[in-house]
Amino acid sequence: MSRIANLEPLPPKKRAGAIKRLADQLWAPRQISIRPAFALAAAVAVVLVMVPYARLTSPGGPETDRGSADAQVFVQFRLDAAASRVQLAGSFTNWEPRFDLRQSAPGIWTITVPLTQGVHDYAFVVDGKRWIPDPYAPQINDGFGGTNSRLALMSPVAPHL
Repeated sequence: MSRIANLEPLPPKKRAGAIKRLADQLWAPRQISIRPAFALAAAVAVVLVMVPYARLTSPGGPETDRGSADAQVFVQFRLDAAASRVQLAGSFTNWEPRFDLRQSAPGIWTITVPLTQGVHDYAFVVDGKRWIPDPYAPQINDGFGGTNSRLALMSPVAPHL
C-alpha cells in the first residue's frame, strides 16, 4: 500500500485525432438487431445486383448471344458528294438501293444501318445512276469491271478462350 501511495499519476492522455476517433466509433463492437423486413429487403437487393452480373458472365449469357451469327451491329455510312439523292445498296440488301441517306450538312450524306456480323460488300448510288464505292473503306472488284467497298463486322465482345 505504501508503494501505491507513492506512485505519481500518469500524464493526461493526448486527445486522439478526429480520424482516430471516427475509426474507433466505426469499428467499436456493438449489438445489432435486424428486423425481418430489412433482412428480406437486403436479400432482394443482393439478388437484383447479382443476377445481371451472373447473366453477363455465364456461358449462356449475352456474351454468347453477341457472338452468334445473327447479332446485329449498328454501322454508320457516310459519303461526301454533291448530289440530290444518295442511296446505299449492298450484299445485305440483295444489291437493291433500299436505304436513303440523309444530308446532315451540305454535301455530307449519312445513315446508320443495323447489320449482322460477317463480311458485307456495298456501294453508294448517287442520283439513281452512279454507283460509287466508299472512299474510306477497302475496295474490291465487283466482277463486272467496277469496284465495291468491303466491310467486315466482328462481335464487339472478345470470345472466351
